[in-house]
Amino acid sequence: MKRSPLLVILAVSLCVPILAKYKIKEFKPKAATEYAARQDFQNIVIAADPRLTEEGVLELFDTKKLLDRLIMPVVIVVKNNNDFAIRIRAEDILMVDSTGAQIPGMPYDEVLLRVSLKNHLGTYSGRKEILLRQVGDKNMVMDFEHKYFGEKLIAPHDSDYGVVFFAVPSTGDLSGTRLYIPKVHNITKDEPLMFFEFDLDKSTK
Repeated sequence: MKRSPLLVILAVSLCVPILAKYKIKEFKPKAATEYAARQDFQNIVIAADPRLTEEGVLELFDTKKLLDRLIMPVVIVVKNNNDFAIRIRAEDILMVDSTGAQIPGMPYDEVLLRVSLKNHLGTYSGRKEILLRQVGDKNMVMDFEHKYFGEKLIAPHDSDYGVVFFAVPSTGDLSGTRLYIPKVHNITKDEPLMFFEFDLDKSTK
């Protein structure tokens, strides 16, 4: 008996689970001066918007697994009001907890693996880029890579933003935590500026 192509398609579709495709979230930050957690110094405004709720995280990324893996995304918005360009790198953005310990952020590829892999990252062998090709959705990889703060070169009288990732504080909230940026560089004169440091617990979504 010859099977109808439609019946074959229906039979296959019943056997294969339908996976929800990751959707890239369009996100536009507010002006740096509109955030409660910020510092205005050296004609530069740096603001931080930590996301410690599911609603806040889902405004940025189409996954609920970040908080499940105890990872907190923080939106960093920078406004440069100087006549020179500046450089800020994600690796130089630190969180200082209530004990005074300086906590580095996580690179976006490590975050992707933590939310995509079933087991702890340390149990897998192979380089990150190889693992990333095996797990996760392409849209998800693109979204995290695009929104990650990385290295920002901010032109005079311009602004930019990006997301950095930190481990959720052991207390589960941001009481007594601060954002610390020890390296902000004046590209035009090739010289460092003073560090930035301000409280993070003023507002949390």
